[in-house]
Amino acid sequence: MGTPDFTGLHYLATSAEWRTDRYYTYNRMTELLRGWTASHPELATLESIGRSGEGRDIWAVTVTNKATGPDLEKPAYYVDANIHAAEVMTSSLALATIHHILTRYESDTGIRRLVDETTLYVIPRIAVDGAEQFLTTPDAVRSSETPYPAGTLESAYAGLEPRDVDGDGLISSMRIKDPAGPWKVSERDSRMMRPRRPDEYGGDYYFVHPEGLIQNWDGGKITLAPSRSALDFNRNFPADWKPEWAQTGSGPHPLSEPETRAVAAFLRAHPNIHGAQLHHTAAGMILRSSARYADTEIPTLDLRAFEAIGAIGEATMGFECLSPFHKNPYQPNEPSYGVESDWLYDHLGILSFMTELWGLAHRAGLSGDEFLDYEERRTEDDDRLILRLFDEEAGGRGFTPWRAFEHPQLGEVEIGGVEVKFGLLNPPGPLLERELERAIPFTLGAMGTAPRLRFISSSAEQIAPGIYRVSTTIGNDGFLPTYGSERNLSRGSSNTLNAHIALPAGAELLPGSPAATQEIEHLAGRVSQYTGYHLSGRYPNLSRGHVEWLVAAPAGTSFELTVGADKAGVCRTTVTAGT
Repeated sequence: MGTPDFTGLHYLATSAEWRTDRYYTYNRMTELLRGWTASHPELATLESIGRSGEGRDIWAVTVTNKATGPDLEKPAYYVDANIHAAEVMTSSLALATIHHILTRYESDTGIRRLVDETTLYVIPRIAVDGAEQFLTTPDAVRSSETPYPAGTLESAYAGLEPRDVDGDGLISSMRIKDPAGPWKVSERDSRMMRPRRPDEYGGDYYFVHPEGLIQNWDGGKITLAPSRSALDFNRNFPADWKPEWAQTGSGPHPLSEPETRAVAAFLRAHPNIHGAQLHHTAAGMILRSSARYADTEIPTLDLRAFEAIGAIGEATMGFECLSPFHKNPYQPNEPSYGVESDWLYDHLGILSFMTELWGLAHRAGLSGDEFLDYEERRTEDDDRLILRLFDEEAGGRGFTPWRAFEHPQLGEVEIGGVEVKFGLLNPPGPLLERELERAIPFTLGAMGTAPRLRFISSSAEQIAPGIYRVSTTIGNDGFLPTYGSERNLSRGSSNTLNAHIALPAGAELLPGSPAATQEIEHLAGRVSQYTGYHLSGRYPNLSRGHVEWLVAAPAGTSFELTVGADKAGVCRTTVTAGT
């Protein structure tokens, strides 16, 4: 096969036309969002929730059928993406989800029901500045281009810093001949490197480093330079936040960055959100709360909900759903602090998942749990599977052929290898569509787990002349309880289920009647009924409730009844005296 023409920008969209094999710069993404919301004004709204450090708007899209009620009066699901600048596939998934729903609303009855009855909030790109750098230059930062940690003198900054030294638009790997090298070119495929055997001598051996330049080098050891922009938005939330010395990348204080402040303010302003997917790459797994404590500290019903909803993702995406505390691929057996998903769950009562998309080793067919360890543990057979994936399904994209280069410090080297940006961290363009198709159903399925209030029966029965008993029986048809999560229920008095009767002119409550607004017991969802008792029929139905008032009113008076809770939305009906 021929050598691909690598430019570093070969997957970027060149227009605002939606394509599932392209990545979108900030301006192209903005054009898409404006176009889609303008074309579907009855279903979608675009707003800026704040500005980034460099002044870019951080966009949020609200998707719901406005004709069936305002977004805040419906149970809602939340999706955000690209909190880490390099993880641009996540923005593509957020965009694809919006496009999928808007374009299928008329033809897909399941989507129509979701959009009619619930709300979806999407922030398709949080790290708008860092992602723009990632997409338009060879460089990459964790979340933001803001220098962090601050205070390091340039003269003290040392080590190999990733840079595009050969000018091809990519930061690849460098293999350098050295008798002490631990690697050797594979005899099976010259693109691959195999580990040198412990007793092996008499060949050409190599060190493999990131492509780059060595800062303040004395000609001896080659260390890796620390990042100049290590700030991590996903360690900047006020969920047991820790300072830099205890949690790398945490920032000077919780919500210190305009991007995280904007996200937090948006979430606090939308108490109707019951669940969330926070998109990341590239471990190839689904991580549910919590990153800080064991499952024994999660309420039983919440744990059951996490497992049931996570199973939807496992079935559609092919990834395992795991606890990041018990099985963290990045920090085994260590908690993470200041994490967005933990803040959503602990502080806002939102059942949150981090979807680790892509997963190169997983998609290439490697088996096992430790997909992130393939750099250290992979075999030549593993590498052949990865190269076959690129060769057969990506047209050779994802791997840069090795080529000689005269390095200004190291002399003759070869530059190439697996492409980090669109190979390791994100799928090459030709593989992107398949990844999006796998992931969208998880969001749709999770949206469908919302509490679902309905009026079972309502009446205004006359019990004496001009005296009526207004009553209603309500139910929750949803998977989740009307309070959303046990964690949310424990947060305080604001998480109530209230019933209200609106009294028109000429109507009044009788002495001894309950107040016009009543706090009633929350209604269980189906999640509470998945027990072994179903075999013997020994479980209660706690998904129904009853409310009534005693009212004096003229015959024929109509009363509007309203029932609602933050996570369950609002439900209304009207009854007429004498019916």
